[in-house]
Amino acid sequence: MNTKRLKIWSIAAICVLSACSKDYLDINKNPNKPSNVTPGLVLTNALNSTAASTTGSTEFYAFSAAWIGYWNFSGAVAAFAEERSYQFTSNYGPLVNIWNNLYHNLEDYDYVGRKGLELKNPFYVAVSKTMKVYDFHNLVDIYNNIPYSEALKSTAVIRPAYDKAQDIYEDLAKQLDTAASLFKANIGKVSTSDGAFDVMYKGDALKWGRFANTLKLRLLLRQSEMPGRAGYINSEIAKINANGMGYIGIEKDGGAFVNPGYTNSDGKQNPFWANFGYSPANAPVNNHRYYIASEYAINFYQNNNDPRLGKLYTTLNDGKGTTYSGSRFGPTATSPADDPINRSSIGRGLLKGADMSQPLLTDFESLFLQAEAAQRGYISGAARGFYEQAVTQNFSYLGAEGVTAYLAQSDISNWDLATDKLKLIITQKWAAMNGINDMESWADFRRLNIPADIPVSDNPAATTRKIPVRMLYPQSEYNYNPDNVLAQGQISQFTSRIFWDVN
Repeated sequence: MNTKRLKIWSIAAICVLSACSKDYLDINKNPNKPSNVTPGLVLTNALNSTAASTTGSTEFYAFSAAWIGYWNFSGAVAAFAEERSYQFTSNYGPLVNIWNNLYHNLEDYDYVGRKGLELKNPFYVAVSKTMKVYDFHNLVDIYNNIPYSEALKSTAVIRPAYDKAQDIYEDLAKQLDTAASLFKANIGKVSTSDGAFDVMYKGDALKWGRFANTLKLRLLLRQSEMPGRAGYINSEIAKINANGMGYIGIEKDGGAFVNPGYTNSDGKQNPFWANFGYSPANAPVNNHRYYIASEYAINFYQNNNDPRLGKLYTTLNDGKGTTYSGSRFGPTATSPADDPINRSSIGRGLLKGADMSQPLLTDFESLFLQAEAAQRGYISGAARGFYEQAVTQNFSYLGAEGVTAYLAQSDISNWDLATDKLKLIITQKWAAMNGINDMESWADFRRLNIPADIPVSDNPAATTRKIPVRMLYPQSEYNYNPDNVLAQGQISQFTSRIFWDVN
C-alpha cells in the first residue's frame, strides 16, 4: 500500500473517530459554530461514507435486489421475511438505516460547503452541492416528501418540515446548475492539496462537471412520464447544453468511482466486497452465502445467450460446480434446494477484489440515460449509438466478451430488430445495472414497468402481491418529528407513490 493511500486512510479514520457524522436532528451540534476541521478531511470521509451507505451498502440491495429480479435469499438463513412478503413496518432495518445514513452523510457535505464558502474555495462548494443532490435525490426516490429546506439546521430547526418531492427535485436541478458553473470556472485550477482529498476525481473539475450534468439528466428522466413535464425537461437540458461540459462518456475511469485506498485488510476493504464478498482470509462473508441468484435473472441471461451470465453469477457452490441455478422469489428458506451449494452466487464480474473502486454512477449508466434521452428527443445524437456504447461498456466493466455478436443476435439486444426502442434500452439497462445499483432498476421499474415480467413474490404472507413502490418513514420521525411526518398522511408501501411514478 503506497504512502498516499496510507495518508488518505489515516484521514478517513480521523474523521470516522471524530464527529464528522451526525444526525440532522442532533441537538449537540451547532452549525453556526462548527469544529474547525479542514474541509478536505471531511470530504474524504464523506465520499467514502457515500460509497459505503449507497451502492456499496447492504441496504441498497437488501430488498431491491430481490424485488427487481436479480438476487434471492438462500436456505443458509431463516430471515428476510419482510423482503419476501413485502410486509414491513417503520422499524424495518434497511429503511431506517438508509434514512439515517444519508442524513448523516448530508451533514458532512453541508459542512464542506459552508467551510468552502468561508475559505472562498469554489471547488468545495461545488462538490458539496453535487453530493448533497446525490443523497437528497436518493432520499426522495425512496421516501417521496422529506425534510429538505429546514433539514441540516441542527438546533435552529429540530423538527424540520417536509418539502414536496417535486419541489425538492426542481431545487436540486438548480443546485446542479450552480455546481456545474463553478466546476467549469475552475477547470485546471483546483490545487494539488485539495485534489488529494478528493477520492473520486482527484480534483478534476471537468469530470466533476460531467458527473453533475449526468446526475441532473437522471433527475430529469425520472420525470419523463409525468404529463406536462416535457417543456420543463427541455428547458433544463438546454442549461446543461449551455455549460458545454457534456455527460459522463466512455472514459478510462468508467464514471464516478470512489476509492480512498481500499485494500484487503479488516476495515479497509471496498464496502461492496466487504458486504457481499470475502473476508481478508478469503472466507465467504455471511451475505455471500445469504444472497443467491434469482431464477428469473439466470433464465434471462441463459435464454438470451448473454455472456455476462458467468460474470454476474458463479456456477453452483460458489464456482465449484459446472452449471448455473437460481431460486424463485417468495418461499421461506427451508428447502435444501436453496442451500448455497445448490445455487449460483454473486459473480466475480461484480466482486473484482477487495481493492476495487466503488461505482456511484458508471459510464454505461450515463450512456443508457443518454440513449433514453435521445430516443425521447431531449438531446441530440443517435440513440442507437448511445445504446450500443452502453452495452459495450457494461461488458467491458464486467470483463465479458462477445458484445458484438450479442448486439446482433435478437430483438432482446438488436437495435434494428426491436420494435419498441425504449423497451429495448431499459431492458438492457436492467441487465447491466445488476449488482451495480439495484435502486436504479427499482426506480426504472416503478416509472416504466420494464421489465414487465419481473416475478412477484409467492410467499404465503405476501397478501398484497405487488412490488412496493416506496419505503415507509422511519419510526424515529414519528417519535421525534411527529407533527410533520403525520402531515404526510397514511403511508402505504403499495399505493403511496413517489411523485414521478405515474404509470
